Amino acid sequence: MKKFELKNSIYFLILFLLFSTNNSDARISIIRDAEIEKFLYDLTKPILKSANLNSDNIKIYIVNDSSINAFVTGGQNIFINTGLITKFKTPDALIGVIAHEVGHIASGHLARSSENFKEAENAVLLSYLLGLGAIAGGSPDVGSAIIMGGSQTAQRVYMKYSRSQEESADSLAIQYLDKISYPAFGLIDLLEYFESQNIGYKNYVDEYLLSHPVSRNRIELIKSRTKDKKFSNHKINNKLQKRMNIIVAKLEGFLNDPDQILQTYSKSSDFQSRYIRSIANYKKGNFSQAINLIKSLIKENDKDGFIYELYGQILFEGGYADLAILAYQQAIKILPKEDSALSKINLAFTILSKKENNSDELDYCILLLKEAKKIEKENPFLFKNLAIIFMKKDDEARYNLALSEYNYLLGDYKKALKHAKEAKKRLPDSATIEITEADDLIDLLKDKKNSN
Repeated sequence: MKKFELKNSIYFLILFLLFSTNNSDARISIIRDAEIEKFLYDLTKPILKSANLNSDNIKIYIVNDSSINAFVTGGQNIFINTGLITKFKTPDALIGVIAHEVGHIASGHLARSSENFKEAENAVLLSYLLGLGAIAGGSPDVGSAIIMGGSQTAQRVYMKYSRSQEESADSLAIQYLDKISYPAFGLIDLLEYFESQNIGYKNYVDEYLLSHPVSRNRIELIKSRTKDKKFSNHKINNKLQKRMNIIVAKLEGFLNDPDQILQTYSKSSDFQSRYIRSIANYKKGNFSQAINLIKSLIKENDKDGFIYELYGQILFEGGYADLAILAYQQAIKILPKEDSALSKINLAFTILSKKENNSDELDYCILLLKEAKKIEKENPFLFKNLAIIFMKKDDEARYNLALSEYNYLLGDYKKALKHAKEAKKRLPDSATIEITEADDLIDLLKDKKNSN
């Protein structure tokens, strides 16, 4: 697997999903951001409820891809491209597409176009590294992270629905939207947009058209079934739109050219413009400007934990680790437990980046990571941080146990098995919970080895 180093840090927690396939290019670049994920889940849960699906079983991933697309794989995993979010700047299209994708899930339309995709319905190999990066030589401004493989999107290879399946998903989407008293015009607008485009306009539409064939019949069918609905003129409430504005600003700030952003928004002083400019300045290394802009946002809205989370990231990479710790702590204080897991991981990492840690700091980091683990149990970076803590505490048994979990989630089963066995050998008899974890890992990894 090809690896390369990205200097000056990555801007979000990024993961690459490697599907069980012999195609080395079948990788999807995924963005992790708690605020965006919460927004998408909040849009999705009412639809799932109307479809009688358990929201706990559904996972939503944000694909770092500017083309307009969303797709389902792995049975109940919904993937939404950043292009879909940023192109249509109101929640209408998102809600319509999500309802459509939930229709595919409810109908069991697990599409595949290759035998190589036969194992993709069992979760995927998760391998993601935190974008804060490793601190070299005590210099917080020299961050780096190892990223696995390329970021070519796999939709073309995997996803291909028939027109009858598409119409079936449309029909179900209409039912779900009807139950939550929400119109389908967002989905109609999206499909009409695709219809109006030339398929050769690949920056936006080719992958969706390949995986979700669009026809005038589909559009007219949705229109005919929704035209008399009493909520056809339903408007997005302001609160939801305000959240969407910040989501779009965050994505554009992190993913677009910072110089172009600063030029575009140079004369605008509204909240959203200052938000996007703070990120652009951060990306350019203009930390003082970025920090001042974030401070102005906090002054206006000091109850938004996600702003403090972003503030912590900017402070950390600007070389203000002590202030970053305070910002992350404030984010955790404000955010609900289910939304603060990534902040807890970031906070632990920031504390551990210090040249020296006392015993109380290490115990505090363990507590943070244990709390985060309840939500982020498949996050390799969490276990990497745990390994760092136990290394600093000279606890070789738990150090090896954490490394075993880390390598397992990265898909390096050989290393994972080695560390699990080493952990089992070194754990004291009193560590019954850790011994059970080591035994479970060893059994799991032996099964993985035998199945390969």
